[in-house]
Amino acid sequence: MDVSNTWHSVGRYTLPVGLFILWEALYLLVKEPAMASPWQSIVALVNNAGEWLTDIGITLTALLVSFAICAVMGTIFGFFVGLSSFWTQTIHPILLALYSIPKVTLYPVFLLVFGLTVEGRIAFSVFHGIFPICIICMEATRMIPKTYLKLATAYQMSFVQKVRYIIIPAILPQLVVGLRMGFSLCFLGLILSEMFASYKGLGYRLTHYMALNQTSAILALFLIVIFLAFFFTFIFLLWQERMERKIGKTERMIEADSRGQDRS
Repeated sequence: MDVSNTWHSVGRYTLPVGLFILWEALYLLVKEPAMASPWQSIVALVNNAGEWLTDIGITLTALLVSFAICAVMGTIFGFFVGLSSFWTQTIHPILLALYSIPKVTLYPVFLLVFGLTVEGRIAFSVFHGIFPICIICMEATRMIPKTYLKLATAYQMSFVQKVRYIIIPAILPQLVVGLRMGFSLCFLGLILSEMFASYKGLGYRLTHYMALNQTSAILALFLIVIFLAFFFTFIFLLWQERMERKIGKTERMIEADSRGQDRS
């Protein structure tokens, strides 16, 4: 057994325990009303769970819809742009510039266009999450090793076969990283939009309890948000690790096959 992997696993699962201990220490230092203890927050979560279920469902539905739009549009755009060095060098700086814009400053534009609708919140969430997916997919496609493409040419693969058997497996580990980042930013954009202009969702609940200065309820909602973020991020991390192991095996097979092609 790899000792390094064992320690990584131990650290991954004990980190939440350490964070709870740090939270309790901070509560003992700051006290109420500025901070609530983990136990008080869990009690508030249990007491309000039934009332918050509708808001959790609304936020989760909007999040999944916005992320699906980001994943499809960002992957397709980044992939086809990445196939061309010219378009990659042309569009990449523009995307980076757009990505660096503080997007919350543009929310009034979304509010004017969509109003207080779920479509507006989804659009703002998509605007947050689509850029890293586009950029990473574009760069991953552009940086595919030439050996893979030479092998595809040697086997006289069609474009569809090349995409299916060579390009997609090669970019998938990097694409999973982009999807993970895009999901996190989608979630951020959605919570922000619900906090600014919504009467439903977890973001609205947060602002509601902030106005009432109910720290335990705020931290209970924070626990829900953290759980959702950790849950989906953990799935992406497992997927990424699996793809990296798989691509490592594939790379060794391709390199061996390429050496055989060169000798022949």
